[in-house]
Amino acid sequence: MTSSIFTKQEDVSGYWGPITSSVDWCEKNYVHSFYIAEFWNTVSSFAMIILGLAGVYAHHRSLGWRLSNGYLMIVIVGIGSVLFHATLQYEHQMWDELPMVWTACYLLWVLLVENGHSASLFGVVIGVYCALATLATSQSKGSTQFFMFQTSFGLVMWSCLWYVWKLYRGVQNKEVIRLFHRGAQFLGLAIGVWLFDSNMCFIYEHVPNPQLHAWWHVLMCVSLHFFFVATGFELLGTKAHRIKYIGHWLPYVQYQEVPRAE
Repeated sequence: MTSSIFTKQEDVSGYWGPITSSVDWCEKNYVHSFYIAEFWNTVSSFAMIILGLAGVYAHHRSLGWRLSNGYLMIVIVGIGSVLFHATLQYEHQMWDELPMVWTACYLLWVLLVENGHSASLFGVVIGVYCALATLATSQSKGSTQFFMFQTSFGLVMWSCLWYVWKLYRGVQNKEVIRLFHRGAQFLGLAIGVWLFDSNMCFIYEHVPNPQLHAWWHVLMCVSLHFFFVATGFELLGTKAHRIKYIGHWLPYVQYQEVPRAE
């Protein structure tokens, strides 16, 4: 067990050899499998893959490909997260973190375009930012690398949330408002467990590790899905769009052709 995510667990070895990633999360390495460094963090990463594929299947027709592409990018993030947590190798860490930056940049572009801004102009601006963020994140080492990633990703993520908040302020549909609230609640909980796990590793020397980083993966997936459904419905919703639920809890947007008047 490490006292900090920047202190690597050198006393544990596995299939992938010495740890080269800039961070080593609180989960004890190679406990459940010789081939998987962080078992629970790896397993929970599949939530992103499942969410992304299910989101594309459910929404490519009802919300269109511009928003559904966001789900596809989450699949890429999930694959990178599986590789990173399973191996704790630097090159696989990049396939976790860089797609997060790219996905956030893409979602910001979608929100800007839906708010009436130039698709081509902001496509170039965000593309340049994305390239610079990729360079800064991939060329740094140690704790500096991690903070460069957090900064570049955080700037875009909070920009996205600001546009979502602007959209939320004009919502009249009570059901959509509830979806925004649930998304915000899960986001707040996800950020809380991530911050605790990122800064309090030393506590797990005295108490069992509840695998909060694994819960961060799951909670963020749920939060993103609620925001995607609420935002997509509010931006594109017509009389033909309906919010449906799986198990009375998990929402999705359904599109039904409205019969033409004779």
